[in-house]
Amino acid sequence: MKERFGEDAIVLFHVADNYECFLEDSTLVSGVLEIPQEPYLEENGATIHVTRFPAGELESYRKRLTVQGYATCTNETRGEDGIHILKIYEPEE
Repeated sequence: MKERFGEDAIVLFHVADNYECFLEDSTLVSGVLEIPQEPYLEENGATIHVTRFPAGELESYRKRLTVQGYATCTNETRGEDGIHILKIYEPEE
């Protein structure tokens, strides 16, 4: 998604009742929204962190990110067919 929508776009994945982001996005979102990062998994001796927040807070947190100048993408999975729906929000000029 970053290749398609820009390396600066923050990608938020809808997982169960939360939105999650990883790697650099996790660090950025954690700092801007003041949400703690959590260890997610170990890969090649390094810990990958996740920042997650309740799905019900998406609009509030997304607005805070776009006001700060960050574009966001949300990845949603719907239904049994597993079709992914990508929504893109960009900061207002």
